[in-house]
Amino acid sequence: MRKQRFLLILLALVVLALVAACLNIDHSPSPSPSAPCNCAGPDLNCSDFATHAEAQRCYDYCKSQGYGDVFRLDADKDGIACESLP
Repeated sequence: MRKQRFLLILLALVVLALVAACLNIDHSPSPSPSAPCNCAGPDLNCSDFATHAEAQRCYDYCKSQGYGDVFRLDADKDGIACESLP
């Protein structure tokens, strides 16, 4: 009887731990309100930006968040995004 009670309590604790872990998972990364773009997508091209400065802000932001050049805005890999834009 004691062993059964122990196993039941242990099982309840495991279930509670799993539920708590699931509740803390953020499945949909989203940019902060001040973020220039969402590094997780949808995919962006230089033609999606009006100016070089706008594309550069997105490029710099995604690099600072650890995504790197996720949208391939820096074709020649010189650190300058969408050089052809005004």
